[in-house]
Amino acid sequence: MTRGSNFVVLMTNWPLTTYLLLALGAAVVAILATWAHFRFWTARLSLALDYDVEDVLPTPDGAHIELRRVPRPAERAEAVEAAGLPPVLLVHGLGANHRNQDLHPDWSLARHLAALGRDVWLVTLRSGRLTGWLERRRARFGAMVKHDVPMAVDAILGRTGKPKLDYVGFSMGGMLLYAALGRTVAAEKVRRVVIIGSPGQVRSPTSLVKLIPRGFVPTVPVRSLAQGFAFASEWARTPLHGAFANPRNMAPGVTRLILMNLVRDIPSTLQADFLSWAAGDGEIRVDGERALDGLAGIGIPVLFFAGSADRVAPERAVRHAFEAWGRDRPETPKRMIVLGRDFGQKEDYGHGDLAVGAHVAAEIFEPVARFLGPEEQPEAAGAEAGAEAVEEVLAREPVQAESAEE
Repeated sequence: MTRGSNFVVLMTNWPLTTYLLLALGAAVVAILATWAHFRFWTARLSLALDYDVEDVLPTPDGAHIELRRVPRPAERAEAVEAAGLPPVLLVHGLGANHRNQDLHPDWSLARHLAALGRDVWLVTLRSGRLTGWLERRRARFGAMVKHDVPMAVDAILGRTGKPKLDYVGFSMGGMLLYAALGRTVAAEKVRRVVIIGSPGQVRSPTSLVKLIPRGFVPTVPVRSLAQGFAFASEWARTPLHGAFANPRNMAPGVTRLILMNLVRDIPSTLQADFLSWAAGDGEIRVDGERALDGLAGIGIPVLFFAGSADRVAPERAVRHAFEAWGRDRPETPKRMIVLGRDFGQKEDYGHGDLAVGAHVAAEIFEPVARFLGPEEQPEAAGAEAGAEAVEEVLAREPVQAESAEE
């Protein structure tokens, strides 16, 4: 009899407790290995950034939001204050936190604007915190429209003593403003708006979404999955890479930073809201009212951005909101810029790369900074971004969107 067969015979004679102890030992080893894996890659890929202010504010319905103020050069801040420019509020998207627009100093709209002297504030909505089960249950789109956005606006205006602010919304951050403006946020409190990849309609590629019971939509542990696989995320491209961004438009190492620092779980209640819109006519609704209907009488100057290869917020979905904005006020200054190779950019833009793409500093951040600048300081056209001069953006005649059809 061979040594291997002797071992097999020995194993068959082991008592059940021995098998249980071996299984327990293997489980402990797996848990420790997983813990060590997370500790190692979290330490290596986490990137802490400095803020002048970091506050947690309770909402009236028992949730919380966070506010952060980005540092800025004192001499430029004085010039901005002398020019009377207001603070800027940046609002993140779905499944993200404030790092959505402040991932890394080289890929940060927040720090780009702050370097110019602007007073930049970042909000983390309740959906980006999710510190407990009860807060997850309260993470509804309507609750953020009713509480989170107006609280952030009022808190910033109160702390700065300014009567207005500029609002920059990425993806869901813009959608929240569609629903809040004129309802929970007075239009008089907002000077100018920038919308980046925020759809005015939510569509599903399959009709099967109608069959999903809203009460059984789970909270997927996206954050843990993202952090667990961040280290290997750039070893090979998968269909998921192309679903959320254009991999060709992402600098090396950025995807790892996104997965480790930015991605957050999407609560089941918030997913149910989006599924309800997708299963219906696609219109964003709060308390049964169509969010875009409230934009018809808005006269705030606005600049829209859409990615030519965006699968999350396709151009046509962003255009739906663009057309609704100021529909009853044809003098409203507005413009929509579609970003892609056909329009002069170095790459076609997907969704995530609208915030952290390889060329965003020249192709998005600079046009945003010019648009949010003072009227009395016109600047040259940003040809690299397909944007026109700020005086054209602010012209009293309405400007039609750039699109693939033109």
